[in-house]
Amino acid sequence: MSPLSEPVHILGVDTTSKHSSISISLGDEIQVEYNFTTLDGLSAALVPALEFVLRSAGLKLDDIDVFGICIGPGLFTGIRVGMATLKGLLFQQDKPVVPVLSLKALAYKYIKSDFTIIPLIDARREEVYIAGYNCLEKKIKEIISPQLIPIGALEETLDKIENVQFIGSGAEVHKELIKKTYHSSKIFYRSSFLASEICKVTYRQFLKKEYLTDLQQLLPFYIRKPDAEINYPGI
Repeated sequence: MSPLSEPVHILGVDTTSKHSSISISLGDEIQVEYNFTTLDGLSAALVPALEFVLRSAGLKLDDIDVFGICIGPGLFTGIRVGMATLKGLLFQQDKPVVPVLSLKALAYKYIKSDFTIIPLIDARREEVYIAGYNCLEKKIKEIISPQLIPIGALEETLDKIENVQFIGSGAEVHKELIKKTYHSSKIFYRSSFLASEICKVTYRQFLKKEYLTDLQQLLPFYIRKPDAEINYPGI
């Protein structure tokens, strides 16, 4: 399929947190969005949820032209389940797949803004996953690369960056510190479900031919090692 042909049906999936979501868009226009929360039952719930979303849109899996999936950072189990499920569904197919960072998807909630958005995802242990994006003229530019920092290093990480606003679970958990340090900044409280933003990122990347067709190249984005590797380094 040519990246410039229309219409383009996109299916976006996010399982990087307990707030899982699936969306289908036509181009960057969202057609269906399904949000659900899971704790330990994601592997059993994900395929039925995908089937439900496809039926709701009146589509089959073969009708989807491009797939977008959130690859992290986030919950290790959720990331693995989401990616393994997508790889299983697309086995022996060569349809385009766009890997999307959860931090970038969060920033896309403010693509029409004119400030610097700092997405923060709570990583526990008094740490956060952080990145920084300028959102101007409906374009987004990364100015801080995704990284894991102690929340106490936030001010140093954002040194000399002005007009910052915050979003994400990390901002909500550490709101008192942020309000104390950044008096004129705001913490935006928005839905943690990201599949619709993943569809929009995927569409833009697809048009620029920035996608994968070899699923072996689809890898999770881990900043911190999984707990199993930390606690049992020999496994």
